[in-house]
Amino acid sequence: MLDIGKIRTKVPARFRVPNMLLLAGAGQNVGKTSFAVDAIKHLKKIGHVVYALKITPHFHSLNPSHLIFQTENYQISLEKELSGNKDSSRMLDAGADEVFFVQTRLDGTLPEAFDYVLRMAKENVLWVCESGGLRSYVDPGLFLYFKLKGEEPQKSSAKRLMPLADKVVVFDGSDFDFLPEQICVSDYQFKLL
Repeated sequence: MLDIGKIRTKVPARFRVPNMLLLAGAGQNVGKTSFAVDAIKHLKKIGHVVYALKITPHFHSLNPSHLIFQTENYQISLEKELSGNKDSSRMLDAGADEVFFVQTRLDGTLPEAFDYVLRMAKENVLWVCESGGLRSYVDPGLFLYFKLKGEEPQKSSAKRLMPLADKVVVFDGSDFDFLPEQICVSDYQFKLL
């Protein structure tokens, strides 16, 4: 999977990734992973190769299965378990061709970890990524921010990220006010219809 010839010595300060659908939200249980699953299913149904990426700002496991690479500050692994309720397992079960799981200790290590993941990917794939911290380093094709109906996010990260969103998606606990079918893909670039 990794082409040694593609290894760069300098990590970009900013990434432009038009083939990425980036999802972030006001905490847990705001529908990010459910939307990611629906988006993956939709993109697969219309014939795309889809890679998923779940990034978390803490370590869930110090010894994940299918570990690809690790440093003191981050781990990159592949998700291969279809069963289970982990977000990355749900993305794989939805049909993603590959699912990368990145665990970080420091947001400042995200560019290095993300660069490593990108170098392993095939060209001409679509990315569905769940990460709030990554928006500080990536200009995605489409950035959706999720919040619960009737609630205004209070965290400083939410106040910073919401204005950057191409669309704020409202989740009522079971339904969204926006659907994956309202996303357009043209020449491997995500756009709103």
